[in-house]
Amino acid sequence: MSDAVKKEYISQGNEYEPYIYEYALMWICSFFGKNFSPSAFRHGQTGDATPSATTAIRLLENAGFSARLVQKSLNDIPALLCPVILLCHDRKNIILLAREEEQCHVILPDMDGESVVISAERLAEIYTGYALLVKPKAEQDRRSGIDDAPGKGHWLFRIMWNYRRYYYNAAIGAVLINVLTLAGTFFTMNVYDRVIPNQAYVTLWALAAGVFIAILLEFACRITRAYLIDIAGKKADLIIGARLFKKALSVRMEYRPASAGSFANQIREYESVRDFFSSATLITLSDLPFAFLFIAIIAAIGGPLAWVPLCLFPIALSVCLLVQIPLSRIMKENLRGGSLRQGLLIESLTGLETLKATSSEGHMLTLWEKYSAELAAVAMKSRLLSGMTTHFITTIQQLQTVILVSLGVYLIGDGVISVGALMGSVILSQRVIAPLGQVVSLAVRAQQALVALGALNRLMITPTERDAIGSYIANPVLNGNIQLRGVGFSYPDTTGKGSPVVVDGANITIREGERIAIIGRIGSGKSTLLRIIAGLYLPTKGQLLFDDLDSRQIDIADLRANVSFIAQDNQLFFGSLRDNLLMGRQHIDAARLTHILQLTGLDAIARNHPAGLDMPVGENGCCLSGGQRQLVALARSLLVHPRVLLMDEPTSAMDNQTETVFLRHFRQISQGQTLIVVTHRLPVLELVDRLIVMDGGKVAADGPKEAVLEQLRGAEATRLTKVKAHA
Repeated sequence: MSDAVKKEYISQGNEYEPYIYEYALMWICSFFGKNFSPSAFRHGQTGDATPSATTAIRLLENAGFSARLVQKSLNDIPALLCPVILLCHDRKNIILLAREEEQCHVILPDMDGESVVISAERLAEIYTGYALLVKPKAEQDRRSGIDDAPGKGHWLFRIMWNYRRYYYNAAIGAVLINVLTLAGTFFTMNVYDRVIPNQAYVTLWALAAGVFIAILLEFACRITRAYLIDIAGKKADLIIGARLFKKALSVRMEYRPASAGSFANQIREYESVRDFFSSATLITLSDLPFAFLFIAIIAAIGGPLAWVPLCLFPIALSVCLLVQIPLSRIMKENLRGGSLRQGLLIESLTGLETLKATSSEGHMLTLWEKYSAELAAVAMKSRLLSGMTTHFITTIQQLQTVILVSLGVYLIGDGVISVGALMGSVILSQRVIAPLGQVVSLAVRAQQALVALGALNRLMITPTERDAIGSYIANPVLNGNIQLRGVGFSYPDTTGKGSPVVVDGANITIREGERIAIIGRIGSGKSTLLRIIAGLYLPTKGQLLFDDLDSRQIDIADLRANVSFIAQDNQLFFGSLRDNLLMGRQHIDAARLTHILQLTGLDAIARNHPAGLDMPVGENGCCLSGGQRQLVALARSLLVHPRVLLMDEPTSAMDNQTETVFLRHFRQISQGQTLIVVTHRLPVLELVDRLIVMDGGKVAADGPKEAVLEQLRGAEATRLTKVKAHA
């Protein structure tokens, strides 16, 4: 591959990053029986239609495939690996289906999936030498009753295993470092035994020069080892961090944590796991096994002196291991207290206006001081344990030196060892115990990492909206026919006392283009029913169907592309008005954006601000009024023109004039859409032709608007008559 071509593919950074077009990835998925719409394939991912190799591999892994970029000549690609995506010049991708002697069956770009035959010689000319190998992940037979297939591995260590070559090289570096360290010991021995008695200064300088070279080599090896471990950690950190955040975003809503702050703190604790596997930790652990090498050398040069470190090393190591038991309990308390305090902090900052308005700062400050005191007590216990252990290891080192020197004097007197052997043994004995001193400081980090890893493990097994190994029916366009058959829903039981039924036995049929309002008392299940239809919650019993297809068979990305949900509490994000409208959907053209802005009235808001659409909205839209936030949320949903529009109290924060203008325009732009709205406002009811009344989680009434309203008036009149009679 020429340098000119390679430069063409190089992206930001120093690594070779070719581009792989989406059509090739989609074809591979279809070949293996997994059909996706473009929106479903890209769901939850960044990038455009020409992702880098890293992004392409991530897309394929999310779709249930294993993929890796390899550098192979055309002749070295076995037939069993086909189909293979070949990366060719001019940023083209060719799919190799099979090779027969001098001919190759391939799929070329813009050929609508039709295979053609070209000569192997011609293909070799345009092939860059890089190929993407793809195969489906092995799916476990559910009958086995085992959760994970053998060899699947832990999610964290499986990622780190991909960078094992860095750790292998670092291990070789550790061997070289500890061998080169012996040069100083042998130098000291020879100086005491040969140079000083014979005044051999030439020998002294020769030995010093050799040790100087060994020290320089050891320094280079240490730097290289640290660099290799750091670069492996950096590469793994990028993938693990992205995977954790993606997992947090894809958790099913009914399983989301009760406290966002505590949840954020648990994810932040990943840093303690990352730091534990950093260079400092692994360097210490890699030096530990060489203690036995040093003891063996002490036995070779000092004879009986080897028994001293051989007896003291297990004692010191046992203390380091035993201290892990109380540290484990302390670190769990630390994580719990940290999560509570972080949750309080996030909650207080988010609701700062309410705290000030109700003069509740003192209450929150009391809780903060309570949690801080608990954390301080836990930290003191941790420091006390680690300090005691460190002092114990220091004492062991001092005793070891005293015992070695004392025994060495007698052995020298008996002619068993020389003075140089005694000095060398003392130096090496320090290398035996020294790593344990660092192990003590790592013990706290180790327990913190283990506790944090346990919390992250619970996150990684939390149910998500999309099953990576599941198969979905590609359905990029839904007509808007919805059917609920005996749908029930209860939130997961977190108390052990049972969970109340929020929606109970809902049977509703909604035809394409119908306009329906759901009304009822507070807590009757209206909003939850809307979220079930939006796919935010899965029914705990019954079926939800779109166009006679169970919602569980529809890819969540296709569902979201066709069904838009506008919540009552409109969440905006820090950034500009444009950012909150587009939310990364840069494909929306300017004409569509301008049209929606005019219909919702947001054009006037942007026009009156010097920055226009780039006006800041603040965190959670704090720079906008409640009505303006509702308009932004409505415009954001209308931009994509969904087939089904679900709205929960869409005008509750608007004044009467704004509401009237919006509803008049909304009638025009929502023609042909299936509309389901939850409301308590009479003007909004003018949009609908059918009413559904919810009461206690059940459908109490369902029918034409006027008939249901008349029924409600009759029921209210009867209730008032009974009240007057009792009075």
